[in-house]
Amino acid sequence: MDGIGILVPILGIMCGFAAIITNAVLRSQKLKLELAREERVSGASDAEVMREIQRLKERIAVLEKLATDDDRKLAGEIERLRRSEERI
Repeated sequence: MDGIGILVPILGIMCGFAAIITNAVLRSQKLKLELAREERVSGASDAEVMREIQRLKERIAVLEKLATDDDRKLAGEIERLRRSEERI
């Protein structure tokens, strides 16, 4: 009888330790999943940033070309761009 009386509290303490360890493992796994998801998202956003930079470079090139051409070419280019925007 004495043996069973001592086993019950020991079993309760062991279950408590098992719960604590399980909780720590689950938190660790959750953190790993969140970090992996953030890496995937940042990779996608890097590609978006690169596309936006390329688009802005193209626009700057057009503006530089417009700013350095003589007046006739400038007026013609502006008119051509207006017509292309009206079609969109």
